[in-house]
Amino acid sequence: MKVWYDPIKRLFLKSKERLNDVKRRNLLLLLLIIGSIFMSGRQGDEIALLKIEVEENKGLERSLEYIIINLPRLKPSQKDYQLFAYSSNNKVKTPVQIVGSKLSTKDNHEIHGVLPISIRGNETKEYVIKAEPNKGVKTDTDLAVKGNHLDLIVENKYYAASLKEYIGHKHQKFGSGHLGSLTLKEFDNVVLARKNPSLKIHWAPNFSKENLDYKTMAHLNSPDSIFVSTKGPFYFSLFRSGYIKGYEKILLKGKYKFYSGLPYFTFESEITFTKDDSLNLLRNDEMTIDSLFTHLAFLKARGNTIHLPLYDENSIACLDKNPISDDSPWLFFYNKYKSFAFGTIRLLYDNKNIHGDYSPTDNRHTKITASTNNGRYWNRRLIDSANTFVPKGSKYTEKNAYIIFKIDKKDPEKRIKYFYERLKNPVIVRYIQ
Repeated sequence: MKVWYDPIKRLFLKSKERLNDVKRRNLLLLLLIIGSIFMSGRQGDEIALLKIEVEENKGLERSLEYIIINLPRLKPSQKDYQLFAYSSNNKVKTPVQIVGSKLSTKDNHEIHGVLPISIRGNETKEYVIKAEPNKGVKTDTDLAVKGNHLDLIVENKYYAASLKEYIGHKHQKFGSGHLGSLTLKEFDNVVLARKNPSLKIHWAPNFSKENLDYKTMAHLNSPDSIFVSTKGPFYFSLFRSGYIKGYEKILLKGKYKFYSGLPYFTFESEITFTKDDSLNLLRNDEMTIDSLFTHLAFLKARGNTIHLPLYDENSIACLDKNPISDDSPWLFFYNKYKSFAFGTIRLLYDNKNIHGDYSPTDNRHTKITASTNNGRYWNRRLIDSANTFVPKGSKYTEKNAYIIFKIDKKDPEKRIKYFYERLKNPVIVRYIQ
């Protein structure tokens, strides 16, 4: 029996050992999988939402710029997740601020996120956007929003912008949510304001017609629609829309955007006529400031910069005869001796109506005006003096960046030109997956 039994037995035992090895390996693999799932559940697991590519194709270095991206909405179980952007170039991890959402298709929401970037001229970067468990990560920021509802002060390291309500002459109310004054932090906290504390510095859009008092968007005391973005480290926005008493045929929309680390904020507006009307004045891009500045600078159509003393008796008369173009790309007031400047960069200017045709205008130009208390202001005039019929569907759209900067003694417009080039030529964002 030994002659034939032992080999068979040995073969049987070896087969059993191999089977046990396979079972052990499979069991080990199963335990690893279960452990991985368990640890994922414990850690919350990263969720890669998408990959984007950011391209700079104008040869303009950008040390700080913000992009807005659209993301798929997180599941209810992921409400406490934080979004981060991972740069594939240098592995930098940057928080993404969620600022709102919209319904893009039936039952499908998109998240809007704001992401700060830095990029060299003609460089392309890739970012992977991931959702991770919120561990209370704090982000360094200089952006702060103080106050309640629309009665706010928004500030960063460059400025403090007051959007608080004002009660003016004869108890006239100027609603909260519109710029009243601006404090320049880098210049000994100089305040751009009116000597009359009941007046605001930002009056756009504004209009008048025969037999009615002149009104501005600052008179929008009871907006029909309000949207205030989620407060966060990088970005804050405030949107209002509605009608003003006596001008119920004009629908006004206006939106401020404020950013961390940047010396400007933007305001975009839309004026739409819901019925036929007539106006003798329609203005936008208006900032009214008391006597803090000494000079004006603006860009002529052929690319030449003109500098004029604001308080030379001939300057205003000269500009009345030869006004600044309504589509001049930028202009600013500056104090030659204290070196501070405040200006406007015109990013969007469109007078097409809801059908794509041109809305009526009269004597379009940018006007520099002498005001009370020896103040000065700029404004873009779309309808000027002549009573003008404005049909239903007429629309006037603008977006401007209001910037604070220190002038270069040899080249006062250097800083505003720097931001004009970059704001007019934003980076390109592509969605890879």
